[in-house]
Parts: sequence; structure tokens; C-alpha cells
Amino acid sequence: MIFKYFKGPIDEMSSLVNETSICSICKKTDHCFELDYTITDVFNDDDKEGKLGCYACLREGRFEFWHDTEFGLLDENGLDNIYKRDIAVPASLAIEKLTELKRTPQFITWQQGLWLTHCDDFMVYKGTWEPKDFYSNSKDGDGKALFMSMTDEDMNHLWDDSLPENKNILEEWYSTYYVFECSHCGKLRGNWDCD
Repeated sequence: MIFKYFKGPIDEMSSLVNETSICSICKKTDHCFELDYTITDVFNDDDKEGKLGCYACLREGRFEFWHDTEFGLLDENGLDNIYKRDIAVPASLAIEKLTELKRTPQFITWQQGLWLTHCDDFMVYKGTWEPKDFYSNSKDGDGKALFMSMTDEDMNHLWDDSLPENKNILEEWYSTYYVFECSHCGKLRGNWDCD
């Protein structure tokens, strides 16, 4: 399965069924997703429970996923600016990018995930990182500096809040950190949540 905006581990795809299954739409056997919380005209909302849609049907638009993004909530009606945190939608954001993101699986989160943006586009989801990943991906080994550069200022407290007393190296934390990369400039960004 190839997605422009999802390059994370396959086991982090929300609604993905573990084994190949029979698609409820085209009746072919393939990698399938549960349709319960998808956008589709094939089944009404009451009939989607227990139904599956395959990768090919997703790419053809026979079902799609809604996404909460920094530009607003993306659903069957397009982008809707419903949160105070939503940023203005750039004029250069083509309808093809909206369609591509709707045909991209959501990533598994504790709460509702937020798809990050950069360079007037949706970023590529790379997966979850632990503190050790910041150290290993930092050019100079300074994991905290990389974390700070990737994380919005209002969420930077996670690093220090998670650091044990009298320790300089962070080895673990209670949250899940979701990493995104800009496909245009390579900028890394991330956000986090917890149960």
C-alpha cells in the first residue's frame, strides 16, 4: 500500500484489518479497512458496521477518511474551520491534495489525531517516536533540542516534565509523540497525546 501522506509503520494505520480480507464493496480479497467511521456513499451510516473496504476501493474514492488538520476538519464537504487553532487555508492548496489526504488512512491515536501542515501542504506522517529517537535522529546528539525544534512552544513542557529528577537524559515518557515530515523542505514537526 502506497500513500503520499502516510509513510509510518503499517501497524499505525487506524482501522486496518490485520489479515487480507474480502472487500464489502468490490468483493475482492486485499488489505482492507473497517468502514465504520469512513466517508462513503456505498453504505449508509447504519449499515457500515462490520463492513470492510479494500486498498483499491480507497484509492478509487469509493470510501475515504475524514481528518482533523491544522487547516480545519477535512470531511466529505471539504475543509471546515471549526477550531480556534485552525490556520488559514492557503490559496495554493489544490483540491487534489484534499482528495489525497481523504484517501489516506488515519493514524492510531489515544484521542483525536491532528494532521500537521507545512509549506502550504499536509505533512507526511512518519510514525511515533520515543525519547531515544530524538537523540538518534539529532545531528549533534541533542535530543532535547530536536524535540524543541519540532514541537509547538505550548507543548514543549513535555520534555522537562518527563525528565526524572537529577537526570540529564530522558529515556521514557507517558505520552505518544506523532512525527511528521514536510515533503517540500524536510522540516520535522510533531505533536503528542496520551490516554
